[in-house]
Amino acid sequence: MKKRTHSYFKDDIRRMLLLYAFLPAMVLTFLLLFMFFFYWNMELRNTVEAENNLMAEKFQEASLNYSDFMEELSQDEEVFSGELSSSQRAEIYDRFYSVSNDMKINGDLYLFLNEKEPILLGRKNLPYYLGGQSYGNWGIFNMMKARKETLSVRVMEESEGNMQLVFGRQVLKEGIPVGYIVIVMDGRQFRVLLSEQSSQTVVTDAMGRAYITNNYTFLDNLNRMTLELTPEERILETQKDGYYLRGTEILNGELRIYSMRNINSQMSFFFTLGGVLLLVFGLIILLVLYSTKKMAASKTEDLYKIIDAFKGAQEGDFTVKTEIRSHDEFQTIGDSFNEMLEKLKVQIERNKEMTERLSATQLRQLRSQFNPHFLYNTLDNIRFMVHFKPEDASNMILSLSNLLRYSLDNQREEVPLSLDMEYTENYLKIMKFRYGDRLSYAVNMEELAKEVPIPKLLIQPMIENAIKYGYVGKDHLHVSISAYVREKEMVLVCEDNGAGMKKETEEEILQLLSKDAESSSHLGLFNIHRRLKLRYGDEAGIEIISSEGAGTRVEVSVPLLKEIESMKGAEAG
Repeated sequence: MKKRTHSYFKDDIRRMLLLYAFLPAMVLTFLLLFMFFFYWNMELRNTVEAENNLMAEKFQEASLNYSDFMEELSQDEEVFSGELSSSQRAEIYDRFYSVSNDMKINGDLYLFLNEKEPILLGRKNLPYYLGGQSYGNWGIFNMMKARKETLSVRVMEESEGNMQLVFGRQVLKEGIPVGYIVIVMDGRQFRVLLSEQSSQTVVTDAMGRAYITNNYTFLDNLNRMTLELTPEERILETQKDGYYLRGTEILNGELRIYSMRNINSQMSFFFTLGGVLLLVFGLIILLVLYSTKKMAASKTEDLYKIIDAFKGAQEGDFTVKTEIRSHDEFQTIGDSFNEMLEKLKVQIERNKEMTERLSATQLRQLRSQFNPHFLYNTLDNIRFMVHFKPEDASNMILSLSNLLRYSLDNQREEVPLSLDMEYTENYLKIMKFRYGDRLSYAVNMEELAKEVPIPKLLIQPMIENAIKYGYVGKDHLHVSISAYVREKEMVLVCEDNGAGMKKETEEEILQLLSKDAESSSHLGLFNIHRRLKLRYGDEAGIEIISSEGAGTRVEVSVPLLKEIESMKGAEAG
């Protein structure tokens, strides 16, 4: 037989592993990596922003406090009226150092009547940029003159190379300059604060001169910041030269605080990790493709044997066999297939016989129910009751209608017990209309038993048998039908108080039930017994207990299906 092209192992298993195992794992891994990168990026931004705000608040506080101090000092008319006495100097120093100490920031205070005449020095030696006429023309004095009573801020470099932040203000009296107030903050005192931050910081004035810094990436040779904040933006966020940077303006742009973090190493780590993961997943995929291909090649021969066997069975050849000796799951499948075919052949034979007997039962039932004598008696009873008992006549017509409908329905071989009992009750009602008070019956069934499927037309022959033997020498017959679930089977009982069977009749029926073919007139009970054996095996059958003059008990046992057993277990729980 020509081998067909299949992809069970070569394609399907590899595709399944890739789509449902490695691809989700890879997507999940990179998703987690992306989430970690996103979290790290957000944490970096939040940290830089927080530390930038901290530095901005620190310098904002110093600027405002010194500005308030200058305002109060400018209002004191005695300060800029001439030379200061020792007590005046001491009072001014006390007020100034009180402000500085509250902020924990050191500063030096200088007072001038003009740019050439200092009246109070914060240090013994005057900084070079506060002395001389030339500095007055372009330095802090020039700014104070231009801005008058507005705070001026400028970064200056001391002669020793230390950067200093200078706050200055001109003092006017009736519009005439009477003095200058200058406060100098040395940048070295912020080294500890810079070291405590994870971000790197640059503080500049409006012209970009760096006051304090621990990063020189964005400074030129003149110690000026190369990045600019436009007048429209007070906050700058950017990624440049491997840094994440945030810049903030305070004091209307007089001071600018830049905070930055180097992200080159972290970005390199993420890209390297992503590349390694891609390489690892690629190698795993190649290994899986190779190993599954090799495994599929070793199993292809057994697989084609099983496929050919199934193909033969599909075409109706139940003589095919699979010969597999691989001692693995394929051998198990092959052996199970062989066993299944053997059982299937037996079952087909049983079903064939069962179908034939079911057809015979249905035909006999139709003949017994609808022979002219039966129909004549039934219709005659209806004609009589229409005049005297219309309601009973209506019920009898309904029972006959249900009986006809059920008898002519050949679509199902198995029905729930409740449905077959409903048919039987229709038959019993008609019989009761026929026999009147001479016949009574009772039905008692457990709810769980009602759902058990049984062969169709199973109960009626039991009733027919009770009526056939029960009235011999009896004027009244009571038939009781009950059903209940016992362990793993459903038990159906038809019991009457009639004449019972003679000993030889009972033995004849029991002998008949042990044979494989009909050989007497007890076809109804034989067909029940045989159909149960064919459908359920030796676990099912019929048992007859009868004593002459004491009635007959017919007991049918039907194995439970798994669904019914589950329902039984649920009720017990």
